[in-house]
Amino acid sequence: MNSTAKLAADGFVCLPDYCDDTFVTNALDVSRRRIREVMAALGDKEIGIGSAAGYDEIVQRSPLRWDLPISPAEFGTCATQLPWWPLVAMVLGDDAEHSFSGIVFSDPGSSAQCWHIDSPHIDAAHQKPHALNVLIALHDIPLAMGPTEIAVASHVLTNHHRNRTLVQDELVYQHQGTSPELLVKGTRDRVPECWASALTAGSCLVFDDRILHRGLANNSSQRRYVAYFSYRRKAYLENTHFESQRSLFDGRMQAE
Repeated sequence: MNSTAKLAADGFVCLPDYCDDTFVTNALDVSRRRIREVMAALGDKEIGIGSAAGYDEIVQRSPLRWDLPISPAEFGTCATQLPWWPLVAMVLGDDAEHSFSGIVFSDPGSSAQCWHIDSPHIDAAHQKPHALNVLIALHDIPLAMGPTEIAVASHVLTNHHRNRTLVQDELVYQHQGTSPELLVKGTRDRVPECWASALTAGSCLVFDDRILHRGLANNSSQRRYVAYFSYRRKAYLENTHFESQRSLFDGRMQAE
C-alpha cells in the first residue's frame, strides 16, 4: 500500500528516516534556541493548559508538554520544499497552504495526554482530509520517551456530525472521557487498534487532522523534541491550534 492509500485508509503513515541529518540537526538547534528564549520570557508567569490559556509564543498542551510556534523561515526552509510536500500536495491539492509549524517538547515525568483530535469534521459524509500534520523526530525516540499514539482509522469514527453522541469540544480539547472506545459506543463498529512506535531521528509521522491521537508519557530522563509542519486545504480556515490573545513580549492583549 503506498503512502497516499495508507493515509486514506488508516488516517496516518509513518515514513522512517525520511529527513536528512542536516535538516534534523538544524531544526533541533533552532528549536532549542527558541525554547531558551521563550522559557526565559515566560519565567513565573501564569500559564494554563490548552491554546486559549497560553501565549502567542507558547502553549502548554498538557502538564510538562509544550508547543512553541516556529515559522519555516526561522527553521531556514520553505514549507513547500520539504520531503513530504509531494504527499501533502497529492492529498490536499497543489494549492495547499502551510498552517503552522514549530516544536513540541515533553519534559521527563510528563504524563500521557488525553486522547484528542486537532480539528473537527465539517460534514456528516466522510470527506477527504482538510488538514494534515507532519511530525518529525529530531532525535531517536524510544517508547519510554513517549512518542505519539494513534487510534488507527479513527479519522472516520471521530465524525460528530454522523455520530451524535460525540461532542465536538470534548474531541478537540482533551476531555478525560474521550477514548477509542467512546468512538464506537452504541454502534457495531470495532474499537480502533492503537499504534505507537519508537522513531529514529528524521522519521516522519503524517496524519489526518481528524484522527484520534495523543502524546504518550515521557518516562525517560531526557526531553523529547518533535518538530511539526501543518498544512490545510486552500480556503479551510478552522483554527483550534493557537487561540491565545496575548504575547509574552509586550504584555498586552492582542487585537481580536
